[in-house]
Amino acid sequence: MRDRYEEFKQRGAQILAIAPDTLDNARTYFQANDIPFPCLPDPDRKVFRQYDVKSAMISLGQRPGLFIIDKDGTVRYAYLGWQQWEIPSVDETLAQLDAL
Repeated sequence: MRDRYEEFKQRGAQILAIAPDTLDNARTYFQANDIPFPCLPDPDRKVFRQYDVKSAMISLGQRPGLFIIDKDGTVRYAYLGWQQWEIPSVDETLAQLDAL
């Protein structure tokens, strides 16, 4: 998503990452990896629980979640994976946006 961020912006979409970590750790990671979109830390995993994104040893930590939420706050697309490396491709995510 980082490398194709402009394609999201061209569609009027905003990417927001939520990290199950502290502000300092999230900031360090995002700066070190030159990630252009904002990240909000969620060290207590409150947002993760609201969206049913689980953390489990079997999935080597935090399970991935990707959500498309419209301007009214309605979840229009939700993906919850089982392993950290599972996440819809950028092409699939852009296709979901285009379908709205």
